Amino acid sequence: MLKLKNKLKTLLFELSPRLAVTWGVEFPRKSANRLFLEQDIFKYLDTVLNDESAHCLFIGTDKRSWHYRLRFSAKFFTIDKDPSKAIYGDAHNHRIDSATELTRQYMRDQFDVIVANGVIGFGVDRIDQCEDLFAGLETIMKSSGVLVLSYSNNPSHIDFKLEDVKNYHLFEKFAPHFNGLDQSEYAFGDHVFVFLRRAGLGQSRVAQINE
Repeated sequence: MLKLKNKLKTLLFELSPRLAVTWGVEFPRKSANRLFLEQDIFKYLDTVLNDESAHCLFIGTDKRSWHYRLRFSAKFFTIDKDPSKAIYGDAHNHRIDSATELTRQYMRDQFDVIVANGVIGFGVDRIDQCEDLFAGLETIMKSSGVLVLSYSNNPSHIDFKLEDVKNYHLFEKFAPHFNGLDQSEYAFGDHVFVFLRRAGLGQSRVAQINE
């Protein structure tokens, strides 16, 4: 019975994505990395987005993520360069634009949390594009903000390491140390999640503690 329901849900997204969203249907097929995002990572983000005035940006939208805007009480924003994906974005705060043009759409220090899920290796594929992406992320994220980066390290998607991107070093990895999230990086095959914050923030916090 469950398999039949999932098949019907999948068919509904194929026939009419708008109707699926209107009826509140979640796409049923979820991989291990998707479940990790929705369960483990989102629980941690709840501790960051603990105020209705907080701002959260999701870069990249599709049928698997349309309901995320209902998950958080924070003010929710989405962006995707594909106009056909707009149906899956936030009804009031969706932008159709490239992830390499974030400063064209958003203000400096606007976001408490940014989730870039499946962007690098799926549209942002070159080093120069990544330079623009990380420069924009650093500009629009608050100094205390959290960036959750999810990407494919498969050579068929990107032929370089993120460490080769100069603006990647505007950020530093960190472990949330929340509910078992004791690493800064988690891999599911060639799908990688990384927790990032502004570079130097960890040292500044240590300095404040030692004062």
